Amino acid sequence: MAAKYQLITELYRRTGMAVAKNPQAWQGFLSSACHNYKCRFDEQLLIYAQRPDATAVAEIGTWNRLFKRWVNKDSKGIAVFDPKGRRNTLKYYFDVSDTHEGYYGSRAVPIWQMDKRYEQPVMERLADRFGGTEGGDFATFLIGTAENAVEDNLPDYLSQLKGYTKDSFLEELDDYNIEVIYRRLAANSVAYMLLSRCGLDADGYFEREDFAEIINFNTPQTLNAIGIATSDISEMALREISAAVRNVQIEAKRQNRTFARDIASQYDKGRKQPESPAKKCQ
Repeated sequence: MAAKYQLITELYRRTGMAVAKNPQAWQGFLSSACHNYKCRFDEQLLIYAQRPDATAVAEIGTWNRLFKRWVNKDSKGIAVFDPKGRRNTLKYYFDVSDTHEGYYGSRAVPIWQMDKRYEQPVMERLADRFGGTEGGDFATFLIGTAENAVEDNLPDYLSQLKGYTKDSFLEELDDYNIEVIYRRLAANSVAYMLLSRCGLDADGYFEREDFAEIINFNTPQTLNAIGIATSDISEMALREISAAVRNVQIEAKRQNRTFARDIASQYDKGRKQPESPAKKCQ
């Protein structure tokens, strides 16, 4: 186990260096991480390194108990750090594509997809949570939401970044310029994740220059600072989007059941029930 842990630690280090090397690499990571937005940044980085196409990961126990799904034979787990285990331990995730339904009672995996009918409820919920944005289409609204969310939450992370700039390309900058760079990159990164997860072409709304500052976060400490902030703030917004989509789906099912009952009621209305054989014999 110790050797495996060291291998994964080195993979984490190398992947971190790789995604901070240029804007394209960072955007590639963001487009993967958005699908597993409930995971921590370090987990997202290791998922990207091992299974960049993963769309919904969980441990084998969760697949078995909660979803009644079973991991396919010979599937390879995605190793991530396990902070709840003993020192220097790992745990393993499996993607939904690594699983299959059991014979009885498998639950659907709630992987939401954005649809036009969800856009207005999503915007209303995001506006309630993060404040309104200027008019525009859905993509523009998501970008504005990212800016608001970063504005509200980034101060919690900024103080930590300022203590970890040593040996990075940020080291020679004053606090003001560090904050400007950090805020802009975080807002663009969060927006990129929201757009990507909602099925929009995020590259069509950004230039490479919008992520050029990622190269300044060239130490493990500074990369964690931008990565954790991006991951945490994106999760806040994407959970709200997920809840809005789920509420619309629940309401649609409720209306369908009500409609079905109404149709059945209309069908029976005014119909004379035949006498039972026992009554006819009286």
